[in-house]
Amino acid sequence: MASNVLIFGGSGKCARHVTRLLAGAGYNVHSVIRNPEQKSDIEGLGGKPIVQSIEDSSVDDMAKTIADVKANTVLWCAGAGGGNPERTKAVDNEGAIRSMDATAKAGVKRYIIISAVDVRDREKPEPEWYNDADRDRSKKVWEFIGPYMDAKFAADRSLVTENGRRGLDYTIVRPGGLSQDPAKGTIAAGEVHLDTTISREDVAAVVVECVKKDGTKGLVFDIVGGDTKISDAVADVVEKKIDTFKGRY
Repeated sequence: MASNVLIFGGSGKCARHVTRLLAGAGYNVHSVIRNPEQKSDIEGLGGKPIVQSIEDSSVDDMAKTIADVKANTVLWCAGAGGGNPERTKAVDNEGAIRSMDATAKAGVKRYIIISAVDVRDREKPEPEWYNDADRDRSKKVWEFIGPYMDAKFAADRSLVTENGRRGLDYTIVRPGGLSQDPAKGTIAAGEVHLDTTISREDVAAVVVECVKKDGTKGLVFDIVGGDTKISDAVADVVEKKIDTFKGRY
């Protein structure tokens, strides 16, 4: 029996790739979008569009949507893009946290969120594998899109620290700089350096791999462009039980 997946933020570039890949693999993909004009796009990718505003939805509203489609996996692929700080907070922080509570309220365990590399409490020690180039890039990114990084951090921290009450089987996928390049099918995963971009299509393939692999439950890992086949890279993360967020929140 095909699995039912619900995507919040279904119109985003990564989410569209996720929709196409999951639908092609036989999953029932329900995609929450804000703009009804995007319905035909989602249907063309094999998804079932649901028009609903994340910003205007309560926890109960989201939980009802999750329950109505009988989802057994929830994906958070939404993002405000980091332009408007207020909207970024409303979507990437508050909306994401409501979706976590809604997933738990709907009785669904599996929850996967797309975050970003270097999302962390910068008052704490930096990752021990960082080099000078990583430090330089980290500084520039936080200066350039600080509100976005803060919003992602608040959401990720809530997911991890409040899971005692939610009881979710979560995975946090943290891609580096995103490109529009076609998929390579290879990445670097786990404890990575920050100066290599990754195509959105490859990020989507990693998310799909996490949907398929139960071993990714409870893991937080970084991904950038690299030379390791995606399935092998994710398998290595699972084997090593990598958590790049631990001790940094």
